[in-house]
Amino acid sequence: MKKILIVNGEKYWQEFFPGFEVVQKSIQHSSWILRDGALFVADAEGVIQPDGILWRVGAIKPSAIQQNALNLIDLANIPCVNSPQCLRLGYDRLSMLARMKRLGLPVIDFSVATKAVHLKNLKRSFPFVVKVGNYHGGFGKVLIEDEKKWQDIQDLLFITEDYISTEPYIPYLRDIRYLAIKDQIWAMSRRGKFWKANVQTTDYKPLEPDAELSGSFMKLKKKIGADILAIDILEDETGKYHILEYNDIPGLSGFPDRLKEMLASVLKEQL
Repeated sequence: MKKILIVNGEKYWQEFFPGFEVVQKSIQHSSWILRDGALFVADAEGVIQPDGILWRVGAIKPSAIQQNALNLIDLANIPCVNSPQCLRLGYDRLSMLARMKRLGLPVIDFSVATKAVHLKNLKRSFPFVVKVGNYHGGFGKVLIEDEKKWQDIQDLLFITEDYISTEPYIPYLRDIRYLAIKDQIWAMSRRGKFWKANVQTTDYKPLEPDAELSGSFMKLKKKIGADILAIDILEDETGKYHILEYNDIPGLSGFPDRLKEMLASVLKEQL
């Protein structure tokens, strides 16, 4: 029986791989070994030599072990969704934003400093958003409403070694996620409980994808060689789109269950 390794992610994947042995391990608590060209992944629960990998690592700080694991998957030539090559491209948010800008996608306006001492040069009209490093899922982000909070956050960020970016706060009409698997696209609006649009989401609503944006989105997906890809968009009250980032390990909450079946089928086809 072939073995599927789910790295992090949701707990429901066993039902989408009938006929396979499915093992789930966290990147934070596993060791990765390459021996004679074969890949082994070990943790306190045991060791697996996977035939295929579904990579669902998200909402944690990127670390060296993630990069090392992707390189070992690549060296062992193990089928993985998304591929190690694709996942490495999305590892850094700045290179991700540059890639989207080169393709003409409407990326949100942002400024960056590699050292906190230069934060004073990134000040914007209040309110605005400060983001630290490569975190996803709402982590490492804070809303700056006034001068006092701006001073407090500058003092706090003085100790970080990550780069820091500022973006305008957009009082969005809709938070939208476009998600594509293979050549199919879905769109959905979401609303969060607080100002972070995709955190503690309370409402999902299917949308008809915009044709022009869908075309640019699929060009991006093809460019990076993604099996699954999402872009997160804020639509302001004028109808203008502001793309926050792309996500090559997107969550599937709010989308139909058949997307899970499609994603599982991508890996099964590679096997």
